Amino acid sequence: MSTEQKIKGNVELDFAGKKRNFKLDFLALSSIEQRLNQPLLKVVNEMTSGNIGMTNMAIILDEALKSAGGKYTYEAVGNLILKHGFTNTFEIISKLMAELMGTQKEDSNPLEETKNEKEQ
Repeated sequence: MSTEQKIKGNVELDFAGKKRNFKLDFLALSSIEQRLNQPLLKVVNEMTSGNIGMTNMAIILDEALKSAGGKYTYEAVGNLILKHGFTNTFEIISKLMAELMGTQKEDSNPLEETKNEKEQ
């Protein structure tokens, strides 16, 4: 992810045959909690145990797409999920949540790794 994307909070991912921008900012996250009627950490914990349904996926992606400037209806997002496939869509949501929770490892510079190994 480029520094500019990171600053803006946008993540560009393939979804239903097209590169699309996603963003989970404060308003999107608050809206997800409100629409799902549960705290975000509970949603993430349920996801990690495989407990995520179509509604949860559609709400999370609906908010992430809208927050990044997308002009989609909730129904259109649901149809894109069906087109992309449930498992493939789950991977997108996992990437977004990993980025949000800070659990996604940055791509490290191989030259920097070599330098660090030599310094030890």
